[in-house]
Amino acid sequence: MAARPSAFHALMAALALAAGAAFAHPAAAQGPATRSTSPALARAAATITPADVYARIEFLASDLMRGRNTPSPELDIAASYLVNQYKLLGFQPGGEGGTFYQRYPYPMRALDTASVHFGVVDGAGQNRMLAYGTDFYAAPAYATPAAQAAGIDMNHAKLLYVGRVGPAGLPAGDYRGAAPVVSIPGPSNRTWRQAVTRARERAQAAGATAVVVVADAVVGDSTFARLAAASRNPARALVQPGEVAVFYLTHAAAAALARQAGVDLDALPPTPAAPVALTGLQAHFTANARFVDQATAPNVVAILPGSDPALRGEYVVVSAHMDHLGVGRPVNGDSIYNGADDDASGTAGILEVAQAMASLPVRPRRSVVFLHVSGEEKGLLGSRWFSDHPTLPLDHIVADINVDMIGRNSPDSVVVIGKTYSTMGAQVNAIRAAHPELHLVAADDIWPQEQFFFRSDHFNFARKEVPAIFFFSGVHADYHRPSDEVEKIDTDKAARTARLVFYLANDVANATARPRWDAKGLEEVRAMVR
Repeated sequence: MAARPSAFHALMAALALAAGAAFAHPAAAQGPATRSTSPALARAAATITPADVYARIEFLASDLMRGRNTPSPELDIAASYLVNQYKLLGFQPGGEGGTFYQRYPYPMRALDTASVHFGVVDGAGQNRMLAYGTDFYAAPAYATPAAQAAGIDMNHAKLLYVGRVGPAGLPAGDYRGAAPVVSIPGPSNRTWRQAVTRARERAQAAGATAVVVVADAVVGDSTFARLAAASRNPARALVQPGEVAVFYLTHAAAAALARQAGVDLDALPPTPAAPVALTGLQAHFTANARFVDQATAPNVVAILPGSDPALRGEYVVVSAHMDHLGVGRPVNGDSIYNGADDDASGTAGILEVAQAMASLPVRPRRSVVFLHVSGEEKGLLGSRWFSDHPTLPLDHIVADINVDMIGRNSPDSVVVIGKTYSTMGAQVNAIRAAHPELHLVAADDIWPQEQFFFRSDHFNFARKEVPAIFFFSGVHADYHRPSDEVEKIDTDKAARTARLVFYLANDVANATARPRWDAKGLEEVRAMVR
């Protein structure tokens, strides 16, 4: 159940509306369905100012917004602020039920650790049970929404050792009746958790009954015990149909199981050419969970209808995430993770783009959708939900232009991740050359080892094979810290980057042809997401 709004939150909602009125520019009257002239574009781009960017970020990243956690009353206030902005700008709602909102289920779930078990039966009928907290633990909170405490109770699943997987997840294959056993190197950080999520999604789609994750050999007993203890705490997870459980085994426990099947785990290559069956072993396991609450979280979807009757049914999506980390561990006495750069800068930036679009005397030919998602910091949840449950026909979405963290680092450059993957890269280069006044280098991905392509919301469009591109200025010392404050934002750079995004969105929306994947780029994307 959603919390009842307090007087404080009612005041904040009123402030959000007032802030919306302060920044709104009335939509210009629409002229004939012809492309706007360059002077008109320049005037529209000029409405994107450092002062407006600062004021928007100042509101979104204020201490009163308490870090915009997913879910939280403050996140709903941020969504309300954005909705009011789009109403004042004359946009049409693109969410559910004739509203600007799309809400997705993000309940708190608790694992019933007393009933959780994981064991194997060998060919001689000997049953070996693993010890919870010492040998294994289960990821909290995987249960089907239809039977809210049903969880998983499967017997006699074969074990297939797949080996090392990365953020792309599990290799394609038929895993029906099996529990793939994967190794994901590294500590339990965001990239590691994302790899687990992708492995689970792909295993689920391929008919697996569970996923077994083998901890790194370097993970000590005390660290594993701490993670197992944390699994007893309730946790939030996106509700998806057909969910399967995830079990985490120590390296020693997994190696002992493999030896029962005559397999030396440590002698196998990191990634075998084909899954190695642990022959003669049948796994049996249970992981039940119950819902503690029925919380939901918002996405905001606003549409500027296109001017061309033949093309207005196609959509260019401009996206950014409005959430951050909320209130957490204090650092130097500050516990509010404001998220000014991550991603109030992108949120403010695309809102400025929307304002510029609304001021054009002639709208772009295609419709332009401004999508503000939440749950990005929890694993790209809002964009995942939108791409799986689109409020617009997915095959009519021609591109996603995503903006995340554009307010820091080198003042005269922005990295455009995915620039080489589609024809939008050439459009970005042409726009930058045509607008030297932006003083921006639009660089290719300079951090491929960080795998940022997986780490923001454009990824969920790319996995649906919608051409996607990502404007990003890189992490910094204040990334995911309470010190990510508005005073540190380079608002001039953020405004210039938003103008570049405006020109690109306008160009894509007016082009006769849709953006196209580069053949090699699409092959790389498919390898990453499938």
